[in-house]
Amino acid sequence: MSLFQSRVPCPYCYNEVNPNALAVRCSGRAAPGRTRCSELPDPARIQLFTDGTPVLPVIADSAGRQVLAKSEATCTACGAVSAIRVCPDCHSRMPRSFDASSPLFGLVGVRGSGKTVMLAVLQKELYSTIARRFDASIDSPGGKSGLAGQLETLLRGMEDDEGVLPEQTKRHETGMTIPAVFEWRFSKKAMGGKVSRDVSTIFSFYDSAGEDLATEDRALGQHYLAATSGVILLLDPFGFPGNRDRAINSGVDAESFATSPDTVLRALTTVLQTAEKTKKNKKIKQPVAVVVSKIDAFFDDIPSDHPMRKASSKLRHFDDAESLSIHDHIASMIDQWGGDALLRLLDNNYEKYRLFGASALGAEPEYGSQRVNARGVLPHRVADPLLWLMADRGFLPKGG
Repeated sequence: MSLFQSRVPCPYCYNEVNPNALAVRCSGRAAPGRTRCSELPDPARIQLFTDGTPVLPVIADSAGRQVLAKSEATCTACGAVSAIRVCPDCHSRMPRSFDASSPLFGLVGVRGSGKTVMLAVLQKELYSTIARRFDASIDSPGGKSGLAGQLETLLRGMEDDEGVLPEQTKRHETGMTIPAVFEWRFSKKAMGGKVSRDVSTIFSFYDSAGEDLATEDRALGQHYLAATSGVILLLDPFGFPGNRDRAINSGVDAESFATSPDTVLRALTTVLQTAEKTKKNKKIKQPVAVVVSKIDAFFDDIPSDHPMRKASSKLRHFDDAESLSIHDHIASMIDQWGGDALLRLLDNNYEKYRLFGASALGAEPEYGSQRVNARGVLPHRVADPLLWLMADRGFLPKGG
């Protein structure tokens, strides 16, 4: 396929677009003697995101059709030359590094698995710990609108003196939340530390309600999953049969057990098979990182010298050998918890999957009052699944 015909999902609305033929928003710098364009609510953003923020118009030709360009266009209304590229469908601003290689990742899980908490903590980790580890620049090109802003607010609520956990994510009846979009730039280094080349990528996360994966019919309605380059599936360890009594005794809301880990995996499998048009007797090609959340609650069942108990590596590569060791141990734990059916589903339906254990909080919260542990928010290995997906794409180096 020609470079100028390639189509990839927009990181905001997930509709397929040509990164070399994007719409252009007026810069507002009118040509001499011309009247500056006015900022008005954008109908496309109202329809898709219920976002009525006034913005400058998208450049159109004399017939009112959007002008599509690779880099810049001239506004027919005010004469301004602009290089502000936006999605032709949702009119979200596209970062300069958006191209056909930009991945989209879905984070899904059952109700109560802690998806929103995990995302909020992961966002902070990307800006701080991960950026420092890889000597990278990681930021949100869309600013603090939509999910990115919501996650920041929720994290502040968890980190303040009250330590309040966020409410369950509600289903979106109208429109969709603007996803959290990140731009990652860093210099790849060869052996010896010499810079080989500068690389960058865009990736996007969307937070759906746990109920959206409760049935296959609902899951098929999550069109963003069909556009993903990789999925992080978050499983609540208390949802496995062997842990439910323990969960109830700890004050965990029994309603979170309504959808089992097997059910959400089957629903996700149906979505990905449909999107890939997976042939009979073939496996899904899209990589899936399966994460057992709240792993800190089970540290007593893991040897103290096991990598799962230790902090993530600080080296500038993904440690694949360490990750495989954790994968094997998590598989053994899931089997002991009565999750052998889930393991068979993964083996029989996916070409590539990896098991992880992570904790967004680092210590069990007070489930009854929905308060963070007095120790505060101490994330443990929350970025490992994303780093595996990035290393699988060749964006990050592998080691070990």
